[in-house]
Amino acid sequence: MKRVFLCLALGAAFMGFAMSMPAWAEADVPKWGVIDMERLAIEYQEMQRLNQEFQDFQRGQEIELQEKHTARLLTDAESQEFADLSAMGAPTDVRTQRLTELRGLSDEREQRLLELRKKDECTEEEAAERQELEARYEARMAELAALQAKMKASRVAKYEDLSKLVADSVDNAIKAVAEEQKLTLVLRKDSVMYGGVDITEAVLAKLNAKSEK
Repeated sequence: MKRVFLCLALGAAFMGFAMSMPAWAEADVPKWGVIDMERLAIEYQEMQRLNQEFQDFQRGQEIELQEKHTARLLTDAESQEFADLSAMGAPTDVRTQRLTELRGLSDEREQRLLELRKKDECTEEEAAERQELEARYEARMAELAALQAKMKASRVAKYEDLSKLVADSVDNAIKAVAEEQKLTLVLRKDSVMYGGVDITEAVLAKLNAKSEK
């Protein structure tokens, strides 16, 4: 599963901020600011925390999916036991041993299924065994596909929620600093060749002060 990280951008909502400035902006000499978004992404503490939260969430999904994949030929009862043991707290020797046994049991059945698939002729008992294993395999793979799709949807939703949280906080901090310094416009620093008041430090101070609280 590909790693995804939160990113920052000056949103359309803030870019329109300069078009609705208070009356003092019209009377004074226009001032405009610049902000280093790369530095902001590195030094904004809350963004780093949320990024780690998202990475942990994504890693948890990967582990869960892998665990279910390794146990895909267990019976329903064995699958439930495997899920219950995996969901418990800190592992014990007994629990770890049982989980290993269940994984091994699933592997053995998969090897058995491969053997039966290769046979040109099967006995009646072998045919019944193969049919049972095939049905279980197909059912589990369908469950895994559905779980993967559900995980992807929840991952996208979480990414969007966290990204919006970060973007809103950054936009609000930029607006606050722009008002304090009476700036009529704020642009990305990497898009400006020369000039502009650098407000990166002031914006970071507001963001990180809020994060610490």
